[in-house]
Amino acid sequence: MSKTNHKRLSINFNDMQLKHIFPAWLTIIYGTACGFLIPWTIFLGFALPPHYVSHHWDIAWTGFDIFETLLFAVTAFLAIKRSSWTAISASMLGTVILFDTWFDILTASPGRDQHTAVVEALFIELPLAVLSFVLAYRIFSFIRHASAQQ
Repeated sequence: MSKTNHKRLSINFNDMQLKHIFPAWLTIIYGTACGFLIPWTIFLGFALPPHYVSHHWDIAWTGFDIFETLLFAVTAFLAIKRSSWTAISASMLGTVILFDTWFDILTASPGRDQHTAVVEALFIELPLAVLSFVLAYRIFSFIRHASAQQ
């Protein structure tokens, strides 16, 4: 791909005079949060027990699955409408599916439950997450290309 084509497919927010969308304080907040989360995550890795009994396990998983189901429904609805908002919904859905996969595998009991979680991850959840991210990428690419044409 030549430099000209590459430039056409990417949006430079400075060129579009959208600096007000990315104020300096925003990057400071995100950078600071990242700076605090690194040592906090290391601390938790050493401090948390490997085994913990949760009192609302059923509610936590049911609530998470309801949220995931709603994202599937919203993404399907927006895709039917051919809405550009599908890109955001699909991005969220892919991320939630990855979290679901992660916790399914890590919280499954060793043996058959964990084997089932890995098989579901490989053949159902990860392909759905990839599909969601590819859909979002294709929509964003189309929007960038259309914006470059104007």
